[in-house]
Amino acid sequence: MNRQMKLWVGVGAFVITQVSPQAIASLTPEAVSTEDRPIAAQIPAVAPAPWSAAQAGGVGGEGGEGGEGGEGIAPQSVGFCAAIAVEGGGEGGESGAAQPVSSPVRVYGVATVPASPFGDRQLLANFVDTVLLPTYGDLNRAAQRLNRAIAQFAARPTQANLQATRQAWLAARLPWESSEAFAFGPAASLGYDAGLDDWPVNEVDVLAILQSQDALTPEYLETLQTSQKGFHTIEFLLFGRNNDKRLTDFTPRELEYLQLIGADFAATAENLLASWAEGVEGYPAYRKEFVEAGDRSTAYPTPQAAATELVQGIIDILDELGAVKIGEALDAQNPFLLESRFSHSSLQDFYQNLRSVELTYFAGSASRPGRHSLSRYVASIDPSLDTQVRQYLLAAESAVKAIPGPIETTLCDPAAKPRIAAARDSLLTLRGVFEQWIMPLVQE
Repeated sequence: MNRQMKLWVGVGAFVITQVSPQAIASLTPEAVSTEDRPIAAQIPAVAPAPWSAAQAGGVGGEGGEGGEGGEGIAPQSVGFCAAIAVEGGGEGGESGAAQPVSSPVRVYGVATVPASPFGDRQLLANFVDTVLLPTYGDLNRAAQRLNRAIAQFAARPTQANLQATRQAWLAARLPWESSEAFAFGPAASLGYDAGLDDWPVNEVDVLAILQSQDALTPEYLETLQTSQKGFHTIEFLLFGRNNDKRLTDFTPRELEYLQLIGADFAATAENLLASWAEGVEGYPAYRKEFVEAGDRSTAYPTPQAAATELVQGIIDILDELGAVKIGEALDAQNPFLLESRFSHSSLQDFYQNLRSVELTYFAGSASRPGRHSLSRYVASIDPSLDTQVRQYLLAAESAVKAIPGPIETTLCDPAAKPRIAAARDSLLTLRGVFEQWIMPLVQE
């Protein structure tokens, strides 16, 4: 191991530049008092404009090589519904340079101005110790169980072992998707996010690997794109294209490939946890960088910069969930654009993404928020604002849970479309709440 000391210089700088006043400029708040701030049901939510085919490359930018997403073109008519591959990389992909179109959802109200700048380092420490590290710990344990299940299935490919491996995959999704509101720091800068969860899968190249004679070795693994390993390649191999793969469909080559990427997946999850708790690749533990923001941190010049990172993470996952994971698929009427379409578990991902928002805001749950949490901090400045954030969050959760599932089969059902659209709009409205009302409370 290279023991040369490295610094986290600039890791937080990208996020800091992303939350300039431009972050809330598009909302154009009306000049009304904070007492007139409406509850969730009174906020007009306007559906975002459909993405163009060129924008279908995903949110990108988080690192990793990204997937081509197969070959083909997006459907030209929303009246046609089929899982058609579109060009462009997935989350963290090279071709994901295009950014999502900002939703015209408008939140009315005037942001509260705090009496003094944010400076609660205990909030930062509490978040890492009670939310982030336990969640990454759960992910690491689930990843090791998945790796062992894959190994057992490869050694004895029975229906029982296949079912156990699929369940292990679904179980590993829970902590990962509930961490997406805080996929910053090493998850982004060291590529762990893309290494674990790049999507869409590059099916063409995955099939090419299966059809080739290349030896499936750790050295060969290093030549693969992130869209040829990780969660969704494992999902593709385990479940098939439409959650319909039979035990007799598995080939020895597929089982060998599964073992290779299963071990890599487990190692990546372990490194993600270590990057915060202990440090990796010569970098110090990122916990120290985050908690000591404004003191001895090389990544965060002020406590406000670290708190801004937290709020921006909430905004980013709400935007991705509303505008991309749900909105893009709904606008195109294309189930291919759903993230966990192979296993028909995209709705589970949506629920857990909202849980990641709850974990980050409450440092726990709405019923038992952490003593040092964003929720308590907001309530100390404006109790009514915290109450209304809870209302918006509850409204978004209810709207997502109202989506009939599995969404892979209901996406194109005309009867389900209004509920799916309502969930998208509620998520983008919640994003606007954090963008306009919460972000100013922690920014410099």
